[in-house]
Amino acid sequence: MRRLVTDIGLWALFAIPVAYAWPGHNAYPFWLLLIGLAGLGAAVAVSRRYPLASLFITVSLTAIDGNFSFALPVISYLVGRRMASIRPAAIGFAAIVVLVSPYVLLRGGFLTWASLAGVLVYAGLFPWLIGRYRRQQLDLVAAGWEHAEQLEREQRILADQVRLRERTRIAEDMHDSLGHELSLIALRAGALEIAPDLDERHQAAAASLRASAGAATERLREIIGVLRDDTSPAPTRPVDEDVTELVRRAKDSGMAVDLATTPPSSPIPPMVDRAVHRLVQEALTNANKYAPGAAVTVDIHHTDTDVTVTVRNAPPPAGPLPSTFRTAGSLPGTFRGTGSARAPDDAAPGPAAGGGQGLAGLRERVRLTGGAFDTGPTSDGGFRVTARMPYAGGTVTPAPVETASADRRRLAQLRARRGLVTAVAVPAGIGAVLGAVAVGYYVYATTSAVLSPRDYAALTTGQDLAAVERVLPRREMLDPPTRDEPAGATCQYYRSHGEILNAQLDVYQLCFRDGHLLSKQIIPLGL
Repeated sequence: MRRLVTDIGLWALFAIPVAYAWPGHNAYPFWLLLIGLAGLGAAVAVSRRYPLASLFITVSLTAIDGNFSFALPVISYLVGRRMASIRPAAIGFAAIVVLVSPYVLLRGGFLTWASLAGVLVYAGLFPWLIGRYRRQQLDLVAAGWEHAEQLEREQRILADQVRLRERTRIAEDMHDSLGHELSLIALRAGALEIAPDLDERHQAAAASLRASAGAATERLREIIGVLRDDTSPAPTRPVDEDVTELVRRAKDSGMAVDLATTPPSSPIPPMVDRAVHRLVQEALTNANKYAPGAAVTVDIHHTDTDVTVTVRNAPPPAGPLPSTFRTAGSLPGTFRGTGSARAPDDAAPGPAAGGGQGLAGLRERVRLTGGAFDTGPTSDGGFRVTARMPYAGGTVTPAPVETASADRRRLAQLRARRGLVTAVAVPAGIGAVLGAVAVGYYVYATTSAVLSPRDYAALTTGQDLAAVERVLPRREMLDPPTRDEPAGATCQYYRSHGEILNAQLDVYQLCFRDGHLLSKQIIPLGL
């Protein structure tokens, strides 16, 4: 309803000057006035959905009555305000110039065309520029609010991730500590149960203790399942498992994997040792999923200061690796469940682990050790994962904090700046083209309308028109002075010189009647 009232108000505002001025000059029929007012209403009605069409309708109505041009600034502003793209409006203004210019030049001459071009620039292009600026401003405001809302969502997601990560840590700690101790209790109770030197009463107590330890282990597993994400089981790392054991279990599962390692000269820091284990585990998991059957080589090279881990896999027998290397779940039957390799705190495996999160977790883990991480395809079509980590720790590069909302905000700002530059450049360019055309046409018309004083002096009254036309220039002068002309005669006006910047000149008036030169006179200008 509000839009309807606004549109009716705009139509009334535009129609008043036209309707008020029509009775004064009455230059066209009343029915044409009604058609023009109806067309104006149509221009306002379609301005929301088809802004460019409303501009064409308004410009067309000025051919009926020049007072319709009072609507042009507002319609042009609405075109800039309501259109998302600049290109259609630029094409529209250019089309108006190209289509209307020949008609105006033929019917009204150059000065009429120049005045209408000025109206188009100042009443059309400049209001459109203002509307375009307003739209870009509102787009920036909307992008700012979107960025704020995205930050709030990211804060909530971050809080949820922190809680899930802490629950994962609790589950892993419980499994590594309590699970191991309960397993030892059950093992020792089983040994007591079958000890030959115990009586039946103590053996029964040992059996009860073993059963209680087993039940406690099951309840612990249930608790771990509650603490962890329900969508994935708890992949935990066997106690004291090293890379050699990890590779051995991968071989047992059917992978063609070889390990080449140099022994360290000193104990490896726990953080680096855990990162090495996790990197090899993740690389083997991905090789198994994306290059099944391919040969894998694990190379661990220790020096006095750092360790370099390189995991390469050949192309799979069925063909090359996929173009995008993603992290996958664990090796079937080897890395998942009880007794399988544990995932890092920052990238718990599961159904969502396939979107590059495993590699992101490895990169972060290596970064925290002060090392360098690199991945990429090999020359033979396989894939390579490499990490170098110092024992003493190095300079930790800050993790990037860019978010998707920040990217969108920066993109919106970039588009806004480009839009503003384009919005300024388009009218400036069109104005420059129109100005160049106007100046070029004026120079041409001025230099082509020069009748030399000698040729003028050689003309005599009564001379035949054909003889006079042989010395006349190609065209008459623009905007000749107003002078009384003989009755029944047709007069032509020519310049005495073609100097553009010299406004002082003589204008030659030649009047013809019945095919002969009736009179001639000099009209001085610029005095």
